[in-house]
Amino acid sequence: MPDDITLLRAVRSEVDDLPPEVVDAALHRARQRIALHGDAPLRTRRTRYRPALIAAAVVITAGTLVGTGVLTHTPGSEAAAAATLHDAARAAAADHGSATAFRRVTVRELALGYATSDGEHYDEGYLAPTTTVTWVPRDITGTWTQESWSDPATTIYGGRAARRAAQQDYAASAHRDDPVRSTAAGGAFGNGELGGTPEGTLTPADIAGLPRDPDALVRRIEAAPRAEGASDAEQVFDTLSDFLRTGLVPADLRATVYEAIAGLPDVVVTDDQASLDGRHGTAIGLGGRSDSDRREVIIDPATGAYLGERTLQTRRIGSIPAGSVVDSVTVAVDGVDRLP
Repeated sequence: MPDDITLLRAVRSEVDDLPPEVVDAALHRARQRIALHGDAPLRTRRTRYRPALIAAAVVITAGTLVGTGVLTHTPGSEAAAAATLHDAARAAAADHGSATAFRRVTVRELALGYATSDGEHYDEGYLAPTTTVTWVPRDITGTWTQESWSDPATTIYGGRAARRAAQQDYAASAHRDDPVRSTAAGGAFGNGELGGTPEGTLTPADIAGLPRDPDALVRRIEAAPRAEGASDAEQVFDTLSDFLRTGLVPADLRATVYEAIAGLPDVVVTDDQASLDGRHGTAIGLGGRSDSDRREVIIDPATGAYLGERTLQTRRIGSIPAGSVVDSVTVAVDGVDRLP
């Protein structure tokens, strides 16, 4: 059976109508996230490779989310981003939390699947929600418990092809009344590694030992393996975003993460009123990245909470308009003393 990376390459060979940088960015994100999340409480939604669908490894989106349309930032947004991150860092540092037997990490996501209306061009799509809840024990080497399920598509871009693909996707998924249930020691749920994980790649197991000094944290990340062509700033921003996404970053490290992002060049506020699954925060991203998409983290500067992330598509692809949210997730973490 071919491995995930072979399958993704095959998918790419069949979708020449998609801008190459869209697929390259998707492969980059997939490699990073699977490396980081192979044993973290994140995506368990099965990746499907079939003519009607470019799999969730290509684009993943989350929650009920309002995008901003055209992607722009105004003069002074770099300073605004730094100020926002400094405020969030101070708030996070003051968050001492409480000791409970388990951390319950709830991830709500929407996966954007591309569909083809004519058998040749991937010009339609749909957004389908997935929820994953993971109970992580205080000793993370212990047994983790996870449940996940999908819901019907919430948005259709296009017509018959997209609707048919969405229906097929939902029919093949686990549902709320019969979720996928699994347990794993140390969170090793067997998500696999896309193309393998290079030696030295940072994973959630490294979180406890990461430096609490922003400059030292940046140097540690810069020294780790990276995607070909990624700049230092992109390497640091993407790695820190992926760590936040796990829901396992403690408050003191979260404060350091925010300070580290604040020190990156071209960090900008892209939306100061971002709405994510009913919560509101500030979206922050890197300027000068790919002209096909833009990744952002969304935080609440008043509380220091990490709300989630999103990637916005910056140009129209078939029926999917520019400014559409094509990759995002909401993460909520609370403490509980017992399993369900």
